[in-house]
Amino acid sequence: MSTSIHNFFGDPLSLDDAKFLFIFCPNNSGTTVLSQYLTAQLGGYLPPFGNHEGQMMPQLRDMMRRQPWKKSTVFDWSVIRAQWETLVSDQIFVEASPPNLLRVDQISSVFGHDSSAVISICNPYQHIASSMRRYALKPDKFAKDWIYKAREIRKLCDAYPHFPFVPYERFVENPKVINKKLGVPVQHVMVKGKRGSGIDGISSSFIRSVGFFNASDVAAVTRVLEAAPGLMTYFGYDLAGPDFLDAARDSNPEEFSIGTMRRAAWERRQAKAQEVADR
Repeated sequence: MSTSIHNFFGDPLSLDDAKFLFIFCPNNSGTTVLSQYLTAQLGGYLPPFGNHEGQMMPQLRDMMRRQPWKKSTVFDWSVIRAQWETLVSDQIFVEASPPNLLRVDQISSVFGHDSSAVISICNPYQHIASSMRRYALKPDKFAKDWIYKAREIRKLCDAYPHFPFVPYERFVENPKVINKKLGVPVQHVMVKGKRGSGIDGISSSFIRSVGFFNASDVAAVTRVLEAAPGLMTYFGYDLAGPDFLDAARDSNPEEFSIGTMRRAAWERRQAKAQEVADR
């Protein structure tokens, strides 16, 4: 099996010479699992901070977590690279901090010649439900965020066609698809899910995630996503119809019930927080 990794400029790059592999993917879209899997397949190094993200390195956190989702925010990537290089010297560094997807051109200027990347995304309904549960904001806000990030991912796919694009749904269905695209043999790996996900290993959390929704949430998300039909078509995602939640429940009642229980606990926390605020 021949290695088919390429650098940011489309030039062939051997695994022995590759210093960094970036995963460009929105948050709450599978990067924690993807990064662990890729690290095992490449014999690489995965930073131990947070959910295995270089942005959480203590020496860099103040810089990289300062308005990271504001596109005009500029980081000193030479400093970032120098800090990451203190962690490892003889393995490829797998880096999956989600805000990186907004700064690929900046990254290319510092990492371009000796680094590669993989691009990914996940179903908007799964992403939005997961974000809503974690960050306690309204679903339409996260739907707008998904569109914003998905547009950036589409730009990356167009600008860097030599980087493998693997939607998260396709990955969990058959992880070996990444090995095939990169041209690397399959290695055994034990994968731990994101903190709070309740899932270990490589498996879909779609039903569990959307079980968190109620009908009004789904309707709100769909109204926003309807404004971006070309984007949904590009990634192969469908808008949710009126039977969306019923179909999800019927497909896997046990997984769906986990989502509904999480929603009940979430609503109790919200109500308690509101009581405290009203005092």
